[in-house]
Amino acid sequence: MMSMFTDDTHRTVLITGANGGLGRAIVRKLIGDGLHVVLTDITPCDEFIRAEGIADRVSYHRACDLESEQAVDDFVAEALTRTRIDVLINNAAHMGLMPLEVLTSVELRRFLRINIEAPFQLAKASSAGMRERGWGRIINLVSGSAWQPSPGFVGYISSKMGLIGLTRSLAVELGTAGITVNAITPALTRHAGNTTIFPEQFWEKVQDRQAIKRTGAPEDIVGAISFLASDASAFMTGQTMSVDGGSVLL
Repeated sequence: MMSMFTDDTHRTVLITGANGGLGRAIVRKLIGDGLHVVLTDITPCDEFIRAEGIADRVSYHRACDLESEQAVDDFVAEALTRTRIDVLINNAAHMGLMPLEVLTSVELRRFLRINIEAPFQLAKASSAGMRERGWGRIINLVSGSAWQPSPGFVGYISSKMGLIGLTRSLAVELGTAGITVNAITPALTRHAGNTTIFPEQFWEKVQDRQAIKRTGAPEDIVGAISFLASDASAFMTGQTMSVDGGSVLL
């Protein structure tokens, strides 16, 4: 099958949250597409890299706390001394159940810092090289809960809606430079990192409101990411794509 990428051997993608269930699936898919990867997470990715046998496709990796502005700056600066960044995938996020009565301004700022400010930092730093080359892709992972809020997620959903605004604004800013910026709202996907967070009846409730009556897996999401990271999506920007089994019909 012909690849959607025309310059595979030279393209590199930076993926945040690379140690999570969805993050690992994204890494596997894009390496399979022929890209090299730069990986980061709050925890080191060494074990994942060894287990997958992908060291030869990893251009750089390091743990990075996205809550720290300085740590993000240092990480990107070091990565750019090792490789270039053609595709940025802002996958990492701070998520937490925090009802309004217990949500503080400090906690709200943490949601905003990790879920909006860090993606902004990464996009600003990465897009400089993309501009020079006249090609780039920025993909922001949002959440289906942005369209269907549940109680207790004020901080999380507010920050994710802000990320949709950032996506649209960056698309307008960067479109003339050959850089597309899009967002994906995935369904709640079941993986090792979140299986125990939500009770079984919650998973059943999510599944019931979908047109496709099964719980999503990380592998259900990565095809859309692969498309948005490729040449095939060159005329699509500023969009928010729902990959949620038909939970939201736009």
